[in-house]
Amino acid sequence: MDKKLRVGVIGLGGISGVHIPALMDLPLAKIAAVCDVKEDRLKAGMEKTGAEGYTDYREILAREDIDIVHILTPHYLHAPMAIDALRAGKHVLTEKPMASTIEDAKAMIRAADQSKGTLNVIFQNRYNASTVELKRIIDSGEAGRFLCARASVCWHRTEPYYTQSGWRGKWATEGGGSLINQAIHTLDLLSYLGGPIKRVRGHVSTDTLEGVIEVEDNCHAVFEYESGATGVLHTTNSYAVDSPILLEMVFEKAVYQLVAEKLFRIVDGMPELVLKGEDARELGVKSYWGASHKYEIARVYECIANGVPFEIDGRSGFPALCLVKSIYRSSETGKWVELEKV
Repeated sequence: MDKKLRVGVIGLGGISGVHIPALMDLPLAKIAAVCDVKEDRLKAGMEKTGAEGYTDYREILAREDIDIVHILTPHYLHAPMAIDALRAGKHVLTEKPMASTIEDAKAMIRAADQSKGTLNVIFQNRYNASTVELKRIIDSGEAGRFLCARASVCWHRTEPYYTQSGWRGKWATEGGGSLINQAIHTLDLLSYLGGPIKRVRGHVSTDTLEGVIEVEDNCHAVFEYESGATGVLHTTNSYAVDSPILLEMVFEKAVYQLVAEKLFRIVDGMPELVLKGEDARELGVKSYWGASHKYEIARVYECIANGVPFEIDGRSGFPALCLVKSIYRSSETGKWVELEKV
């Protein structure tokens, strides 16, 4: 492909401040249309990109010159917008989570199977240099058999974060709380690095924000991999700060930790730095978003231009959402829940 892909950006909230600069720096991309229901955001987006503006995303989908849309809207809108776009023959890049329900995620995958467009999901932390190196180590076999993993996401979210958004904190629109919004990137890495997860048992609760939100602000869970390895998970939005995310993986011959974007090897109980990674703060974005959106976006466009599948399609993005929803179901039933496959 020797021409630029013409892009429609749907949703001009906070995360668009990461996608738009990445697109404006990408030789393969040309932002041709932007969309938001809020006039101030739409005006700002038009001024920044020079693109035409719309308040109805369907008008973007009706344009024959639009090749791909970025869906950066609240969670509950990801599925209907993606399905409409795929039916219109557009490529789709959607922010996490790919959907707010398992049923919607499956519908998106079916729509992609029937479309000339492709469904691609943002999980940018797979492209962190530290994650890439740990994946290489795992795949090489040098660390030996994978035994267990633990993950901790201890962050801080206040009442205004939910009440001022209009959609966060509600099952119908956010689809969950700390798991589906803050921790889903870590859940994705648990299965991406560790392999398929077979079953999970967990508990969620609404503690510090009880009476403010419907969804959980705390979770703990245990899970079993198909390989026989085990894992534990803790997430909270009740901490006083956004603490660096910890993901530890134990192998027969080594123990590794991802701490934020750094990779450590644990030797005699002490961490030794393997790879520093890239500091997102140097890029002018929120540090907890990571630094690798630009790498994933560039990879999506490279794949489309070359006519090859992108690594994180709907089926690859599904396990993290399935793990989230299975933990919710386990919390309701008090039982182990087997994870679904697509």
